[in-house]
Amino acid sequence: MKTTLRVVALAAACLGLSCGTASGPSTPYNPGSSPTANGSGSGASNASGSSSGGAAAASGNPNPGAAGTSSANPSGGASSGGGGTGGSVTVGAGAADASASDANTATITMGSFTVPPNQEVFMCQDFPNPFGGVDVAVGESESDMTPGSHHLHVFYGEDSPASLTVATCANPFEFRSLLHVAGQPHLDTVYPAGMAAKLKGSVGLRLQAHYLNTTSSPYTANVVVRLTKVDPSTVTKWIAQLYFNRTVLSVPPGDGQTVTTTCTVPSTYGQIALIGGGSHMHSRGVHYVANTSTGVKLIDTTVWDEPPIQAYNPPIPLNPGDSITWTCTYNNTTGSTLTFGDSAQKNEMCIFLARFYSAPSGDDIECQSPSPNGAGMVTNNVP
Repeated sequence: MKTTLRVVALAAACLGLSCGTASGPSTPYNPGSSPTANGSGSGASNASGSSSGGAAAASGNPNPGAAGTSSANPSGGASSGGGGTGGSVTVGAGAADASASDANTATITMGSFTVPPNQEVFMCQDFPNPFGGVDVAVGESESDMTPGSHHLHVFYGEDSPASLTVATCANPFEFRSLLHVAGQPHLDTVYPAGMAAKLKGSVGLRLQAHYLNTTSSPYTANVVVRLTKVDPSTVTKWIAQLYFNRTVLSVPPGDGQTVTTTCTVPSTYGQIALIGGGSHMHSRGVHYVANTSTGVKLIDTTVWDEPPIQAYNPPIPLNPGDSITWTCTYNNTTGSTLTFGDSAQKNEMCIFLARFYSAPSGDDIECQSPSPNGAGMVTNNVP
């Protein structure tokens, strides 16, 4: 499946914050294809600075873990992959497409690994800065994964010391700021002229790949990420990740169980604008809806695996104090209550993700809602 988010068709006037609010549901961008728990939270921006290592900061994360240490997996859902090998970073080869300049493209190849039959794995690998320690503006990010993937996270910041070989993730719950995230085997994100994501030369990258093998045979998984830089002097709006997560949820047995969460846009940057959004649920999720407090529908999908991503054209502006509310509906046929966790088979999640501008230093906005009626918890994951 080939999925491409291209917002390059935006008119130049729409690169500013005055593009106006979309009046109806967004349009999916060409993907290859009961008790109610209510939560609320407030968003906050990440602090500025460097995050080249250390513990994975995840306030509200039930199992944050420290760098270089293992943590127990309470769900028992994930298992260890096998046969992890190598990995590489190259510049000047494997450009995202024929029009890209090889000299501007870095290709990151994760070491191959085995996904055992009827199991799921979380595999991680750290890489040094792919552009040789120089600050760059990333205008395009592209990923390819062997089919069977559930998600790929390209995190800012590797552990110290860096785990340069692919291995089972010590902490599947880990969260850091994201340079690229994909829920499809292929995803190509191309930003309009004047927009880019920031990658500081002092920061390396960690790749986290989640695979679910529902077959009776093992297979070998491969992951490749390509980053293409643009001239930073042309960038007027920095793109960053908006990550709204419900870290505590409870889904009782039965059909039609819903979880609703609300997070508020902070005042740190003034007005922002969403250029694309995505949903995240696990295998019991049957319906996902996200809306702004201003009445704009952001997402409406019934797909949990490889859900369609939305491109917002024109971008959707949000002012400080505006909020996003998202609801996940589940059919829980397990006979037991499902809780938040990493396993796509044994746990559930309900997350809203988006790319937005303008982040002054490329810093994310993150809101973690840890309890059914709790305030949002803030993490300072620094790109």
